[in-house]
Amino acid sequence: MPVPRGRRASWGGAAAAAVVLSVAVLSASLAGCSSADQVSAAPCGTPGVTDHQIDLGVLIPASGPASSQSEAARAGIDARLGAANAAGGVHGRRVTYQWRDDQGSAEVNGIAARDLVEQRQVFGLIEPTVAAGGSVAYVTQRAIPVTGTALDQAWSSAPTMFAATAVAGEAVDMPGRFVLGEGGHRAVIITTALSSATSTTADYYARSLTAAGVTTAATFTFASGADDPTELARRIAATHADTVIGVLDPRDLIAIVSALRDGNHQPKVVLSATGYNHTLLATYGTRMAGISIPVYYRPFELGGPGVDAYVAAMRRFAPQITQPEQDIAVASYISTDIFLRGLDLASSCPTRAGFVDALRAVNSYDANGLISPISFRPGSASPLVCSSYVQANAAGNAFVVTEPNLCGHPLSA
Repeated sequence: MPVPRGRRASWGGAAAAAVVLSVAVLSASLAGCSSADQVSAAPCGTPGVTDHQIDLGVLIPASGPASSQSEAARAGIDARLGAANAAGGVHGRRVTYQWRDDQGSAEVNGIAARDLVEQRQVFGLIEPTVAAGGSVAYVTQRAIPVTGTALDQAWSSAPTMFAATAVAGEAVDMPGRFVLGEGGHRAVIITTALSSATSTTADYYARSLTAAGVTTAATFTFASGADDPTELARRIAATHADTVIGVLDPRDLIAIVSALRDGNHQPKVVLSATGYNHTLLATYGTRMAGISIPVYYRPFELGGPGVDAYVAAMRRFAPQITQPEQDIAVASYISTDIFLRGLDLASSCPTRAGFVDALRAVNSYDANGLISPISFRPGSASPLVCSSYVQANAAGNAFVVTEPNLCGHPLSA
């Protein structure tokens, strides 16, 4: 699970009251440009910037073990850029992108990043991928602006990389407290040997469980297409665990949990690192019942202008996604919004250095109400202490917000 930067506030009270813009006004503000900015800008010498356009690079795992997230990731980017360009772009320029498949591999990610920057001359990169660690050294050396979803430790110290989430050195006991509150006392963790990001997340959960007094009975790996869910279910049942935590594709977790239930082993708690996706509900129905998921952004069920603007943009500019309410899409939407914010602040003739300096000075960014305010200032990252939790209902046709603002405590290293 990616660990959000900064502390979350409750979505009630002042945080909710602060989100007061209408969807129409919000769409314009998201674009970050005034009427004066609609005039064609003067020529710039920055790579990726022309008189009328700013070209970005996108790295996603369109093939390989993590490929299931690629369509939703691109849709979130399309939606956010579509809304911005429809409102006039950024300082009069349309924002476009070229994308490469990094196959979920750190090695391929590094090669693809170099190609986009050196051969395609993009201004910067958006990386909604598990393999972004593969390009950290390169983008740091070249001072290339990057936004994305922080899934490994490399994001924490990279000076030109920005995310609404950050993997910090400390874990917190919050997931463990959630499991304990749901009646769980003995857990198994299921992960996939996909990348360092998944092992970091699995370790995060293990430490959190221990701190909350929940025993980790075993950690299992599962390879989709190679391993048998029924056989793994037998191994889990043999541990007498009452809690299952999945750090893998949620579809694989659903198959494993279904096999457990078919074998008359009913876990009290099933917690998935990802899977807040209404398409999964439509596909799996009651097989998802009872699965809980932590959410670092405002849950869709709570509504609000930020959520409404996201859904409207997805329906208009990413119609290929019939269910816009899904975690991968909103995460890449937020990553794209961060990049647009940096471009807006970087002046009418943006430079990479100007982008980084301007965005690093931002002390209160909330993705227009989709997340609680965070700071991009150096040294501001801290472990997540509060989060929302959603759960698929018994009918398997909706999510309910079971914990709108569950908080925990940081753990020492």
